[in-house]
Parts: sequence; structure tokens; C-alpha cells
Amino acid sequence: MQEQTIFIGNIRLMNSLGTSIVNGIYRIVINQILQSFGIYYRLELDHNRISVYTGTIILDWGGRLELEIDRKARIWARVSRKHKISILVLSSAMGSNLREILDNVCYPEIFLSFLLDKEKKIWVKRKCGDSV
Repeated sequence: MQEQTIFIGNIRLMNSLGTSIVNGIYRIVINQILQSFGIYYRLELDHNRISVYTGTIILDWGGRLELEIDRKARIWARVSRKHKISILVLSSAMGSNLREILDNVCYPEIFLSFLLDKEKKIWVKRKCGDSV
């Protein structure tokens, strides 16, 4: 048996100006890359110059969904540039209840940060086995 490296596809190299040379002509491929489906992560500054981490999910068919983590470590979903909703509300709208969400995430305290203090106390009591 012989080991070989096989390259499938054509990956163009980009120069420092953000262009590629295709058939001897400089081509800009940034626009094509930005519109390709996938998940893209980036660090942005909000209007108060505070760092916000975002992840954009671009579907191969349909729209896009942008997730962001603010400075308080809360996760938001943006469906448009102006409107954002908590990831907890989005998960609930997709059919999950609060117990399912909090039981299946690694850091439930992030999701609990969206709840009111009264709701947090009720959930923590239930989690510890106390009666409400």
C-alpha cells in the first residue's frame, strides 16, 4: 500500500491586496467568499466601542442568522440589523421548554441571565430538588 496526498478542488491564493490572479488577470473574490454558505466568526465594536463577538450562519438556501455574545456574556440572535432577541426566546420559539434548554447546555448560568430574578430562584429550587 502506498500513501499519497490528493488535492481535490482548486483553492486560489490571495495576495496582500485581497485579489487573486485568474488567467493572468487580477480578480477580487471577496464578495463571492462572503456570500458563500457556512458559519463566519468575527469581533466587532458596537456603537459604544465595546467588543462584541458575533457568528453569522449563512444558509445555502434562505436567509442568515447572526448570533452575538455581549459584554455580559449573554447570547443574542439577530434576525435583522435592528432587532435582536435572546437565544432563550429563539430556542423556546423552536419548541424547546426551559428545562430542556437548561439541561442540555454546558453553561446554564448564561441562559439564566435572561430570566428575571424571581424566575431564576424558582428554577434553581427545582434543580436542587426543593419544592416550589
